Amino acid sequence: MNIKAFWNRTKNLIKEKCVTQAETAAACGISHSKFRNWMSQNKVPPINVANRLALFLGVSLEYLISGQGKDKFSLVNEEVIVLLKEAERKLTEIRRRTS
Repeated sequence: MNIKAFWNRTKNLIKEKCVTQAETAAACGISHSKFRNWMSQNKVPPINVANRLALFLGVSLEYLISGQGKDKFSLVNEEVIVLLKEAERKLTEIRRRTS
């Protein structure tokens, strides 16, 4: 993994999202100073933090790591939405039967 590229992609996505590094760090559950240090020292964040970072920025973890698969997150979201709608439909049916 090219950690410099990881942080460059992260910085670009933060700009695209129009949020600050402090807001991004807070969304990941870490301090701004820790986040800033990882970035400036090109340190690899723990996988759970990297995953929260990807989720917050709206991309896949694969994209942050490799630069590929940027749109996978949206595909997963679409699948989740379909499943949630199906679950909602089934719950509505069950409620009707029991009323």
